Amino acid sequence: MAKPELVRHDAFYMKELNDMIDIKRDYDFWQARRYLVVEKKIVSFCDYPFLFDLKAKILLLQYHGQLEMQEAIRNAFMHNFQTMMGARVETVNPLLMLHVHRNTIVQDTIAQLDKYKDDDFKKPLQVYFHNEEGLDAGGIRKEFFLLLTKEILNPKYGMFTVYEETNTIWFSDYYDEEEEAMYKLIGTLCALAVYNITIIDLPFPLALYKKLLNKTKIDLEDMKSVSPTVYQSLRSLLNYKEDDLETALCYAFDIEREIYGERRRTELKPGGSSIMVNQKNKHEFVELYIDYIFNKSCEKQYQAFSAGFRRVINSKPLELFYPDELMAFVIGNTNYDWNEFQKKTEYKGEYHANHPVIQWFWQVFHKLGENEKKKFLLFLTGSDRVPVFGWSQTLPMTIQRSHTDDAHLPVSHTCFNILDMPLYSSKEILKAKLLEAIQHNQGFNLV
Repeated sequence: MAKPELVRHDAFYMKELNDMIDIKRDYDFWQARRYLVVEKKIVSFCDYPFLFDLKAKILLLQYHGQLEMQEAIRNAFMHNFQTMMGARVETVNPLLMLHVHRNTIVQDTIAQLDKYKDDDFKKPLQVYFHNEEGLDAGGIRKEFFLLLTKEILNPKYGMFTVYEETNTIWFSDYYDEEEEAMYKLIGTLCALAVYNITIIDLPFPLALYKKLLNKTKIDLEDMKSVSPTVYQSLRSLLNYKEDDLETALCYAFDIEREIYGERRRTELKPGGSSIMVNQKNKHEFVELYIDYIFNKSCEKQYQAFSAGFRRVINSKPLELFYPDELMAFVIGNTNYDWNEFQKKTEYKGEYHANHPVIQWFWQVFHKLGENEKKKFLLFLTGSDRVPVFGWSQTLPMTIQRSHTDDAHLPVSHTCFNILDMPLYSSKEILKAKLLEAIQHNQGFNLV
């Protein structure tokens, strides 16, 4: 008898709730109810999170973050007022500020985050790059997350296994206690991005979000999103019905993995190397295999990551999310509708949709390869990802004329998604200058 399919949680979404109730007020009550004494249990819609669609849940998470940020700022100002009155000695910054060098961004970030208390992570994040101008209204923060995640994923650190089949990462089997701070940093980084509504490019599979939310058990299907080849091998093992399984496939209760270029074999249970997989124990083998990959092999690494994550975001607002919803919020949308991007673009000054330079721009842009278009998006916004609900969640691009000549490059104001473009004399010059700008994009010396 075939195993019945579970109904997906999004089948229960009631999008009408967003208009029917004040979901922020409902959330306030849901939060406050822990401290209220009532004769009867009063129901909150937040008790039934499957009714809220992802848009509503993201709204509530943002609302929760705004409340905590406001409280952190208010506490800092109160502290500083008491300092002015002589009741305290030191002032407190109402912002979570990071000053980093580009060439030591990881080390600088770890050193500074270690000095902050957990309550400081509730404050708005503001980033400064050493010896660079530019007020962080969001664009610098986006580039900070981008550069930091790129550096963390550098193979020289050996902290993650990269699965090239799916372009996903998972915690490395190898663990050194000196790396604890790095794993903790990555967890904090991931949570700060969520808290500050910034998309990051950390291509973890769904399994990570299952672990963070502790709602859904990790199973064989999670292997498919990491390594389809291994998934298919394990699925074939389970589907094999012949009695000669032991001799035909020759699997033992161990696993071979590559760590720093060296192949190492680990037993999945005591004496596993001498226990062959057969029809009676094949399900146990698959369960132990999955448990090793996603749990046992990375227990300390994940604990450090989770500790860093929890420094920023507590469990209450996350209770509303399912793993796939949180994943979509963190990594954004990889469905790029470039025609929609053009439609939403605005123009200032003498530029308009039918201006020859603007028409040249779009002719050049639409002929770029996908990677070059994403580089342009990075150049313009500080991120090469789109929010989960597409372009409607971002400031539209605004193109305005810069009063310079053909020798100058376009200039982006990433905080506001503004592109300053000279009145180029030909499409060929426009293309050359645009490509030069996006290929050498780095830094926030804005005009």
